[in-house]
Amino acid sequence: MLAYPQLVAEIQRLSSSGQTGTIFIRTDDGHLVRIVLNEGKITYVVFDTKQRGYDAIPLIQKIIKGQLQFADGIFETAQEVPLPNTSDIIQMFTEDEDSPSTQTPSNVKGIIQHIKKALASYIGPIAMIVCDEYIEKTGSLKTVGDIFTMLDAIALEIDNPKDEKTFKEQLKKDMAKIGLI
Repeated sequence: MLAYPQLVAEIQRLSSSGQTGTIFIRTDDGHLVRIVLNEGKITYVVFDTKQRGYDAIPLIQKIIKGQLQFADGIFETAQEVPLPNTSDIIQMFTEDEDSPSTQTPSNVKGIIQHIKKALASYIGPIAMIVCDEYIEKTGSLKTVGDIFTMLDAIALEIDNPKDEKTFKEQLKKDMAKIGLI
């Protein structure tokens, strides 16, 4: 079993050496993490089978110990999930989940406007009120995690569960693509 900092160091080593394959981590409490590398770039992250991309990072940060195996050349081509660049992911792995340092988005106002616009396409002009009330109730958005918590909460206003899921996935993808997160 490797301690969490050793796991992160091994992920960073494999990434820095330009490896292609899948990193498997079995945690001491029975969870499975998969991290796919393509020429050193992290292209896919999943915690167990449910949390992917950004959603997996806070759970990975809570790992205390785990066993790591690297399957060289074995490459999972899963559904595309928006991710920041590899160095940012590794930085997030090394941070405390509640640390607002590099996880703090640089353009919070732009992110909020983007969220309001996207939500309005599902629920109409009330989206502005829903978002403003959420922020007023919870305080300012300080981390990427805060933004994703907001998305989960406001998405509940969408009546159709399929549309709710689409809203969250598409918004995360769009924000990552245009550099808002």
